[in-house]
Amino acid sequence: MSADHETVRVGAHQLAFEPPDTALVRFVGDVTDADVERILDAFSAFATASGRAYLLIDVADVGRVTPEARRVAAMRQLPPAYAGLVVFGGTFQQQLVAKLATTAGWFLRGRALGKPMPVCVKDERAARAWLAEQRRAH
Repeated sequence: MSADHETVRVGAHQLAFEPPDTALVRFVGDVTDADVERILDAFSAFATASGRAYLLIDVADVGRVTPEARRVAAMRQLPPAYAGLVVFGGTFQQQLVAKLATTAGWFLRGRALGKPMPVCVKDERAARAWLAEQRRAH
């Protein structure tokens, strides 16, 4: 993480904004719909101010994700400046749940906006490599 990042706490979760265009979410424990709403509100403001923003999501320490939280993640309209999403860390099962929720959202809104399909990778290093590749491509 760069030294000039800003970190916001949403319950036990952490959201770090890394200029110029990266928001990193580290889920810790259970995730509610209110958590997802607050995180996406903050991400939307960052993305709008940045002009383009990527979302990196660490699920290594996530607990139970409520059905309502999954619904919000899938249905929430993202800002036009949203540029892509990568999920990393966690178990196969955790990544599967995250992939299902993020892919549902992509089919509902991201695909039509020409955004890349969300991906799941093993660790933060691979997530940042994906991010670097996206930057080079766009």
